Amino acid sequence: MIRKILAVGIVFLMLATAAVSASTVFVNTKKVYNLKNVKMSSVIKPIISTKGEHLLSTRAIKVDKPWRRGVKPADIPVVNTTDNEFHPSVAVSSPFYIVGYTYSPSVVERDIYLMVSKDDGKTFEEPHYINIEGIQDYPSLAHWGGNTFYGSFMPDPDNPYVYLIKIPDITDVSGTGEWVYYDWSSYGWHDFQEPDIACCDTQNDWEFGVIAFVASTEYEGYPCVNGPHMLFADPTEQGEQGYAYISWWTTFNGSAHASAAIDRMTNMMYCAYDWYNDSSATYDILVWKRSFVDPLEGFSTIMEIPTSYYAMYPSVAAYDDHVVVVCQSDEHLNQDIVCLYSLDGGKTWNQSYVTSSSNDELYPDITISGDKLICTFIENGNLYYSSSEDWGVTWSEPIEINDVDGKVVSEYRSAGACESAAVWTDTRGNSMDVYFDKFPVSIITFSVDGGIGLKITVSNSGSAPMENIQWNVSISGLIFVGKESSGSIDVLQPGKSATIKIFVIGIGSIDVTVAVGSSSTRVSGFIVGPLIILR
Repeated sequence: MIRKILAVGIVFLMLATAAVSASTVFVNTKKVYNLKNVKMSSVIKPIISTKGEHLLSTRAIKVDKPWRRGVKPADIPVVNTTDNEFHPSVAVSSPFYIVGYTYSPSVVERDIYLMVSKDDGKTFEEPHYINIEGIQDYPSLAHWGGNTFYGSFMPDPDNPYVYLIKIPDITDVSGTGEWVYYDWSSYGWHDFQEPDIACCDTQNDWEFGVIAFVASTEYEGYPCVNGPHMLFADPTEQGEQGYAYISWWTTFNGSAHASAAIDRMTNMMYCAYDWYNDSSATYDILVWKRSFVDPLEGFSTIMEIPTSYYAMYPSVAAYDDHVVVVCQSDEHLNQDIVCLYSLDGGKTWNQSYVTSSSNDELYPDITISGDKLICTFIENGNLYYSSSEDWGVTWSEPIEINDVDGKVVSEYRSAGACESAAVWTDTRGNSMDVYFDKFPVSIITFSVDGGIGLKITVSNSGSAPMENIQWNVSISGLIFVGKESSGSIDVLQPGKSATIKIFVIGIGSIDVTVAVGSSSTRVSGFIVGPLIILR
């Protein structure tokens, strides 16, 4: 297996995105299911809570001169630095990757670094680091849309802030990067732990998505100790220093870790937490569901998924009412990776196992790759991934990612995944370094252009071929010819493109909906005869 290794030494990798009209589909090509490890349970009915949630808002505070340019030390080998880098996060919009990690030159120093690749992970540019005082850790990154990425990280223990990093243009991090923080100190908050960010561009421009975390407060009779929290933008306040809401539950003290996801098809936010249930003396999984369209007045509820074992370190993904949480389980006395999945937006849940061997499998991370799932986990000092093509019901045999055996650090958020690649903390040198490698997946993107008729360019920037790519085009408006078109691409090899041309005749304003594989986009424009002008 050819490995692209990035020994990240003081950096936070930042990836850009394709054109606004482009959509991306990631497809895992391995289809060998690990059926011997699948252990189904009966339907799990969640315990639903609607009381105990509280809301509070505050205005953002802009950080001046947030970025500093880092320098790669010339005397540090690429894969064997003398300082420690760990807790990496990765996000992608092909051909851009962005990686963030914690850089720690000493036991009392921890800073967040960013690095960007503009050539599909082949090389990474000079790093940037966050220019604030104190100790920072646990970066989290997500792609919002277009060339825009967002991020957050755990603040210094003395600062009860939630940070929001915005990178409007991944091709120019220092020139366009901007960020704010929300100060909750006057309201009694403290101990903000390990935030996780999820992004979506389906709402207003300033609505970045959601940040899930665990925190404590003594606020005005609504205290909590390590309670589930989420932060989201005020949907009515525009501007770089607009308001954001913090929401928390006073009925679930003793939560430990958090994960966030947004269902782009249903516009629902899902945040998952592991919570110690005193009555059963186990850790249960909480799934908090909230409307992204109307987060203040819309649907919000939290679901407790009861288990008979310690269910810890959750990671959540959601698409089209499929909600999947992977977590660490001690049901069989050792540690395995369990999958709790719902096919109806959280009304009912079932259970399967990503892997269940005699070894300890640890610290899972889940991501959506097109209409499939990829779950990474650590076992015996190695990083593995497994895929599911039926939204968690069954999982493929795990595949090892790292190529130097036994050197992956086994701790929480020591590795992270995006749709097409993984990053991890590695000790093959004399210290902890950050490495990068891509999954053997197809990465399908497409763009929509006008002119004489409609032209759709479909490309595969992945490392595996894609077969039987279905496409469909629907045009609304006064269309005489070409209102509906569909077809398929038999096979698209890595690095290749295919062009779909559609002859259309009409007049007036039009809306064009294009679906390729499981991804779709909508563009508007104007047509006169066969000439199409897209906005």
